[in-house]
Amino acid sequence: MNLSTVVHGDQDDAARKAMTELFDDEIFRRREGLTHDERCRLTYDRMRFLGRALPAATALLKDPATLLMLLETAAVTSPPVFLGLTIHCCLSVNAIQEFGAGRDDLAEYLDEVDPMKAIGTLVVTELGHGNSHSAIRTEARYDRTTQEFVLTTPDPGARKFMSNTGLAGVPKIGVVYARLMVGETDHGVFGFVVRLRDATGTPPGIRIRPLPETPHLELDYALVEFDGARIPKNGLLHDSATLTAEGVFHDPLGSPAVRLQRSLTVRENAWVASAAALAAVSRASVMIAIRHARHRITRSRVSAERPVLGFRPQQRALFGALSAAYATTFLVGRTKRAWIATMAGETSDGLFSLGRTRGLAKAAACQTANRVTTECGLRAGAHGMFSVNRIAEYHGLAHMLNPAAGDSHLILLDAGRALAESERYRPPAAVAPQGRELRDPRLWTELADTRERLLHDQLTGELELARRRGQTPFEQWDNRQMLGLELADAHIHRLELMCFTEAVYSASGSRGLEALTPLITLYALDKIHRELGWYLARKLLTPGQAQALPGLLNRLCEEIVPHALELVGAFELSEELLDAPMNAADYVSRYTETE
Repeated sequence: MNLSTVVHGDQDDAARKAMTELFDDEIFRRREGLTHDERCRLTYDRMRFLGRALPAATALLKDPATLLMLLETAAVTSPPVFLGLTIHCCLSVNAIQEFGAGRDDLAEYLDEVDPMKAIGTLVVTELGHGNSHSAIRTEARYDRTTQEFVLTTPDPGARKFMSNTGLAGVPKIGVVYARLMVGETDHGVFGFVVRLRDATGTPPGIRIRPLPETPHLELDYALVEFDGARIPKNGLLHDSATLTAEGVFHDPLGSPAVRLQRSLTVRENAWVASAAALAAVSRASVMIAIRHARHRITRSRVSAERPVLGFRPQQRALFGALSAAYATTFLVGRTKRAWIATMAGETSDGLFSLGRTRGLAKAAACQTANRVTTECGLRAGAHGMFSVNRIAEYHGLAHMLNPAAGDSHLILLDAGRALAESERYRPPAAVAPQGRELRDPRLWTELADTRERLLHDQLTGELELARRRGQTPFEQWDNRQMLGLELADAHIHRLELMCFTEAVYSASGSRGLEALTPLITLYALDKIHRELGWYLARKLLTPGQAQALPGLLNRLCEEIVPHALELVGAFELSEELLDAPMNAADYVSRYTETE
């Protein structure tokens, strides 16, 4: 098995090539000197171009492998297009399909968003609460007389925040999350399909005010406020609940809290899409940086001219980023396969089919992309500042996706709590390594398992003691949130190491194994090095092993050098697709070719 197959798994090579060629169209060429509105409009023009060339959104949702391939390629080529497509397909159209299944009366909306006559958006977050999803205050009150819903924003803090609805002249259909009020009874949060904009303006009772420009990932973000906006009865995405014309409501889920959790399940699709995109831009960033470091010549006071990649600090930084990108790629790949199987109604990969694992894959990919893009940008020097070289754009995507579709920090906190409460989870066994060499893969696995188990035991033990002392749930958790984050991080690392190890085994007997072996060793030992104090304090490593680690990390870099271009080449990102001057072997000519 070659390295490219290891990286891309069972993706169809011909389909991936066709997708790459689609993004090679002139419409995706970089445009300099545009205003903010012009850049936003170009994003929607590009989305519609893709909409004409590819199946409609509802069809793509039935073909998740193609959808993910589209979103990964979009992230590498145009991060704003990726974000717009994800909101449109994975959140807006998917919410209409998921919560309006079997309903013919939603065809009028799908007929507009499916071919992108109107752009779909999701309108959830509210301005005044940090965790607004659990405290949504926008109201949709049922009017029995007209059989309509009246949307109201009760106070300025309940204005909907940062939906992509600000650009005039671009029709938008939003799925607005609001509390369903029938009489004086609050029945919980549901999605409502609302026409927010048409080509001429906004409907009565809807006010949209553009937000300031963002420096990272530009879309037409806005505040949305409702003042008695009326929407027809078929706008309610009632899912399994029922509401008669007379106003009799029944929800088999039984409570507003459970209904909220159900209403937010569509974000899991955005978790997978975001994880796939972030893994893709991590690969692209490290490919650009390593290729540039291989071609860029420099000298120092103690050496003759040589490539920048010939210096150990550059190797430690870039090969560390490379190993992290590979590890996250394998974790995300396993999560993608489980999600694709679930979407197809097939039996999926147990642990990786859990919503919690999808969220953790998204959070892990955010952490990796932030680390990789930051490191690659720094190691590229002044070249890394220019958006034309992509790394700054990718860093912006990582920054913006951290809070999007479920804040990654909150995902980690929730995961730490779920792991402590053993929700569909059994912690690994703790094994004290005995006399193993640092290069021994069994040592890495034993240390990863033991760290996760001991953190789990510590957290559950402290929580039990707090309960016995009569502390409130808030008091029990507040001082242990950081420990919960450590547990979630340890769980992610164990999953990444497991997926990386499986990928290395799949390359057994091929040239790829020679390249992957020092890379996984660097990944595992770099993580151990960063947690060295924790392991030493528990006598899971010896002082001698600790002293040997820095020298071993240097030797691993030497072993990776001959394989560096092969390892990034396996990502199969062409110069034409990346279109970054510093990625080219003759980057000097690329900078000057337009003179």
